[in-house]
Amino acid sequence: MRTIIITLPVSGRKVPVELERKKMKTCRLKVYLEQRVRLSIPTRVSTKWAEAFLREKSGWIEAKLELFQKTAGAAANREIVDGSSIRLLGEDMTLAVSEREKDSVHQEENRILICARDTDDQERVKAVFETWWRGQAKTILEGRVDHWYPVIEPYGIERPRVAVRKMRTLWGSCSVHRNVVTFNLSLIQARISCVDYVVLHELAHFLYPNHGKGFYDFLSSYMPDWKERKSRLNQEVVPGL
Repeated sequence: MRTIIITLPVSGRKVPVELERKKMKTCRLKVYLEQRVRLSIPTRVSTKWAEAFLREKSGWIEAKLELFQKTAGAAANREIVDGSSIRLLGEDMTLAVSEREKDSVHQEENRILICARDTDDQERVKAVFETWWRGQAKTILEGRVDHWYPVIEPYGIERPRVAVRKMRTLWGSCSVHRNVVTFNLSLIQARISCVDYVVLHELAHFLYPNHGKGFYDFLSSYMPDWKERKSRLNQEVVPGL
């Protein structure tokens, strides 16, 4: 795999970009949490074009790298303590941690109440909260799949199963042969309009396996503002956090 060095426009920092050639129709630029950058391009595309494309996108790359650098460290060391916060469906929720005999979590308006037998045991508190959070994610995403499933049902598509897991770069994925849609655990931090964009995107893949014109025409027919939703999602929430 070849590497191209680019210079970021604001900081002047030099960043290596992995150049990957694949059998694909369009290029794909990705910035990863661990500060890696990769550009995947069709085999026929020249290196000169790739270099020009990266220069054009250097400002976007720099912004992504800065965002991930700010948030990744905090996520790695994130503690669930009384008064901290997290977003749920775009709303800021305050975490209230208290010591109780029985571990439990429940929501009261804009507060998430976390009860644990030992609040100094972060591993235990995190485990209690994550179990609840996964349950919320599954309930919310099952509901949104139920909402959008009628769009693909007339084509003879069986209602897919829903899975939720931690994903570092993707918001969702689709396995047609297993009849499963998998969503990022972090997705429920986004507002519902952005969640719906990801859900419809993945369901559309049961009809259109790639990102060709047919796929985007179908997506646009049911969600004309999908580009705005996608942009808002990537601006407001970082996958994997």
